[in-house]
Order: sequence, then C-alpha cells, then structure tokens
Amino acid sequence: MTVPAPGLGPLVAFELHVQRREFLAWLAALVFLLLTLGYGASGVVELVGDRGPVPRAAPWAIAQAMAGVTAFGQVITAMIAATTVLRDVGTRTQGLILATPLPWPRYLLGRFLGTLAVLGLIYLMIPAGLVAGFALGDPAAVGPWRAADVLLPLALLVVPTVVLVAAVFFAAGARSGGFAVILLVGIGLIALWQTGLSLERRGLAAGPWLDPFGNAVVAHLTRDWDATMRATAPVPWTGLVLRHRAAWLGLALAVLAWTLRTWRPGAADARAVAGDRLTTSATHDESGSARTWPALPAALPAARLAAPLAALPSAWRQAAAEWRFGWRWVLRERGFAALVILALLNAMANGWPVAADPGALLRALEFHARLFAILVATIYAGELAWRDSDVRADGLLAALPASPATRLAGRTAGVLTGLAALPLALFGLGVALPALRGASPDTACAARWMLGVSAPGFAALLLGSLGVHLVVRSKTVAHLLVIAAWVAAIALGARGLAAPWGGYGRC
Repeated sequence: MTVPAPGLGPLVAFELHVQRREFLAWLAALVFLLLTLGYGASGVVELVGDRGPVPRAAPWAIAQAMAGVTAFGQVITAMIAATTVLRDVGTRTQGLILATPLPWPRYLLGRFLGTLAVLGLIYLMIPAGLVAGFALGDPAAVGPWRAADVLLPLALLVVPTVVLVAAVFFAAGARSGGFAVILLVGIGLIALWQTGLSLERRGLAAGPWLDPFGNAVVAHLTRDWDATMRATAPVPWTGLVLRHRAAWLGLALAVLAWTLRTWRPGAADARAVAGDRLTTSATHDESGSARTWPALPAALPAARLAAPLAALPSAWRQAAAEWRFGWRWVLRERGFAALVILALLNAMANGWPVAADPGALLRALEFHARLFAILVATIYAGELAWRDSDVRADGLLAALPASPATRLAGRTAGVLTGLAALPLALFGLGVALPALRGASPDTACAARWMLGVSAPGFAALLLGSLGVHLVVRSKTVAHLLVIAAWVAAIALGARGLAAPWGGYGRC
C-alpha cells in the first residue's frame, strides 16, 4: 500500500510544534515585546534617533521605530532560519525524511513556510508591544495615534523584510548546509542597510534602493520634514515605498524559487555533517575498495582538562565540572550570541554620537545595554534553577556525591564566567568607538566602568534573579516577579537611586 505524502499543512504545524519548545523563539518574542513596550510606555528605551519633541506615537516615529527594531532583529531571523533549515542535517534525520514519498521541493517549502509562521508570531510582538506601551504611557508624551499608524508599517516594512530575509537566509542555508554562510549573508545585508542609510544622508538616489530593510526609503521621503510635520503628517506609503518593497521582495522570492527548483540533498549536507571537525583516513577492505573512517584526534581535550581535577575531593571535582559546563553552555548558546550582538548594535548606534566624550559614551553604553543585560540575567537565572528538571536530569544528578548547593554554586560561577562576554564586549566598544571617531580612548576609565559598574551590576542582576527562583519555586511566577522588579529598579534609578557599587566606576 502506498502511503500518501503529507501536504504543506502538517509540515508547517510540525515546525510550529518544534519551535514552541525552542528557547530562542521565546527569547526573541520577549526581546521584541520588551523593547517596543519600553519605547511606547516610557523613555527607558529609545528606538528613534533625533526624535526630539516628536511624540512617541507620531506616524513618523512609529515607522522609524518599527523599521529599526526589524532591522536589528535580523540577527534573530538568521538564528531561527538556521535552526530550521539545518536541524535535520545536524540531527542526521534528513535521509530518513527524504526516504519517504515526500517530494524534495515540498519538504523544503514546508520548512520555509514553517519558518515564516514562527517568525510571524515573533514579529507580531513589535506592534503588540507598541500598542501596550502607548496604552500604559503618559498621553502627553505618547500623543494621539490610530491603528493604521501601526498596521501600515507592519504591512509595508516589517512583513516584507521578514519574508525577504527569511527567504535569503533559508536559501543560503539549504545551498551551503552550514551556518557560516548564513552569517556571511547576514553581514552582507547589514552592510547594504548601513551603506544605503549613509548614501541617503548624502542625498544620493541610490541610497534608498540599496537598503533591503526600507529604513533609508522612509528617511528619504521624510528628510525635509520639520518637527511639526514629523509629529502630525502621515508617512507617504505609496510610490517609492511600494516599488522598493516589490523589487527587493521579488528578488528574494526568485532566489527562493531557484533554490526550491535546484536543491538536492548531497554535497552541501555532507559538508555540514563534516562540521564535527574529525579528520578522516582512508583504508581498504579485503576486496581492495577504498572506504573512509573517522580518525580519532591525537589527544582528547576532555581527558587533558580532567587530569588536574583528579586530585581534588569529589565534591570540588563536581563543582569544577559544573563550572566548566556552565561557561561552555552559555558561550555555545545561539540565543546568548543573538542578544550580545543586538546589545552591541543598539549600544553602538546610540553611543556613536557621544563617542568623543568617554564619560558620556560609557553612560550611553550602560543605558542602552541595560535592557539586554536584564533579559540575559533573567533568562539564565531561570535556566540555572530549572534546567535540570526540564531535561529530566535532576534525579541522575541527585545521585552524585556533591550536594545540590555545591553543584549550583559551580554552575552559577560558570554561567557568570560565560556571561562576562557581554561586559567585556561593551568594554571593547568603550575603547574602540572613540578611536574610530578620531579621539583618544580612555582605557583606564573604560576598565573602571567595566569592573565597577557593568560587571558587578550584571552579576547582581543574575544572582538576584536566581534568588527569586529559588525562593518562589515556580518558574513562571518567578520570571514575572523578576521582570516587575527590574522595571521598578529602572524607575528608581531614573529618580537618582543608583546601585551602591556605581560610584567606583564613574568617570
């Protein structure tokens, strides 16, 4: 009996079911929701450069905010697309799937549509956060707004950009079978975006067309507007906007159609599977035909790392192993990498205008990276408290000689070690941006800021969040309490109540 091949619906439903359990998908939705909520409700997050006295809900401001968040969010789009298109190759299940009656083009198209469905749900958090923020914010600062002011940028900026970038990333991943090519394509898109904005500022007609995300088009159409027009006039969504979006969207869909028509599992997938970095050596069987076997590495890194720990008591060995696991786990997480990249892009964009003043630069970096630090600390505190039970490993770990407190201390130290990548990256920005602006970087000031403000504050965020989880013993309730506490802390900080360690690192 012939089993009929499934249609596109079950493939999309399967992708939604898988992504429902993905840490990165929930993280991305939370990032977009909190970014836009913070912008709409208060001045904690600023998404529109040079907004001045223009109300946050003015049509021009909404368009700029949605376009900017969507452009920065392409890091998340890359991660989601890579997870989907490379999952079957990485888990060695693609061969099983393609051995079914399912046609290859339908298989790939179904995965792409599933990716779009997931991304659509994630990017819906942008208008949801804006609407919620406008409802919660001060009416005088928010200003009047209409549903069309949110829906038109959603339809003409956000949705085409998501489809465009997802199609390009998906095609790159399917053709190459590796994440590195997706990353290179993403860097190319960001380069085109920045180049388009730069050329538009110089008044060159090519600028808006080079920007694949549409930010330069909006900037070009409103470049001569004064504060009054920005506050009241609607953005002209016809003409150039429609032609630009149709051109870029058509190009991306043509690339995707070519990929669906020509893709076959083979060399690209073999290269991705070979990403284990094992060398191979050829031998021959008795008949003389060549065959390839994986060759063992010369020395096992795990054995070398474990040797110095052998002399320690068993509890300390377990704590050291948990520490090693903690920092490796953090640094290998794509979600953490996405958040660090977004934090750096946001801090760089807002720190560049004041890069010549070291003190002002570091204050800008601290302010504009704060939300991302809160997100990272909140999420990883929950993972520290609940990860073992979520993966059903708590019973196995309870049989180890080390106490739960020892294991938790070791893993917390490891997570803090891995999360130090964020303050270190911000320190690098604090040194690099003045040099790029032609000023003399104050390395001592940046180091004092990192050691006295950024790193201690980040550690306090993580440890405070972890304490809430350990006391409440409910993951959902603890996350809600922690987020509410950090919102209150930001509000108190805006009123002059700084953290006790803050005075040491100020320049």
